[in-house]
Amino acid sequence: MDLEHYRNFITIVDCGNLSAASEVLHIAQPALTMQVKNLRKKYGTELLLVRRGARSIELTDAGRVLYAKAKYLCNIEASVQREINSTLRGVQGKLALSISPSTAPFFIKKYLCGFAKLNPKVEFDIYEGDSAAHTRELLNGVTEISISPLPLEQASRFEILSTDREQLGAIFHQSTSWVSPDKTSLELKDLESVPLCLSRGCQEFILSNFANAHISPHVLCVNSTKHSAITWARQQSGVAIVPISISDGLGPELRCLHFQDDRFSLRQTISVVKSRPLSSVAQNFLKYYHEH
Repeated sequence: MDLEHYRNFITIVDCGNLSAASEVLHIAQPALTMQVKNLRKKYGTELLLVRRGARSIELTDAGRVLYAKAKYLCNIEASVQREINSTLRGVQGKLALSISPSTAPFFIKKYLCGFAKLNPKVEFDIYEGDSAAHTRELLNGVTEISISPLPLEQASRFEILSTDREQLGAIFHQSTSWVSPDKTSLELKDLESVPLCLSRGCQEFILSNFANAHISPHVLCVNSTKHSAITWARQQSGVAIVPISISDGLGPELRCLHFQDDRFSLRQTISVVKSRPLSSVAQNFLKYYHEH
């Protein structure tokens, strides 16, 4: 099957109908229809359904599988030239990573910036999302490496290359009365009635720890990123619970304390898809990461 047909299939799905895809691709609609028929014949099942009374299409279950795999195949093809260039001219190309939002600033500062200085021809493509997004991105070939504090879905399909512990901490304004000024660390019970500001990526883990300690927390807000959670703390509205690695640069008005309970830490894992070769850029980065 011509890889171009897979690219066209992706465009048809993204455009929502054959007519729009025909205009984008500059290919006559009958020719696109024939390509879809050939794909249907090849895989022995319907891939697209036309909604009655509408000029739009929807994917069948088989179509969703083909759409995901077609994206992976096209991503692989696009990386071939970058791979060849890397072998000819040194480390260059695109390093595509899935990183949890709570980890990204620390990881960029500690690892990616240094790697970038040593390899100025490398381009970085960073996707920040939860573990479910990491799973989709890795399996579809959008990214090669996941850095996540939580287990990925379909865990059996991934290989964990390394695991580090990342402590969670409580960030709060110096002027608030929720935490005693003489405290040097915290217990969960210290925050039992305190308004808490959480990041969505850590929400489930944090709440499960409170539940295990038989404490009902007062959750003020759940934010998509840790920066928003810290903003609430900066405005003296609550205490943000976030990875302690981002405590640098908070400013003098904020304090950050860690928890006495060692269980209140995340396991930061670096994962890749099992049995899938990594690009030379990804291999070089992993070597740099382990060295540092």
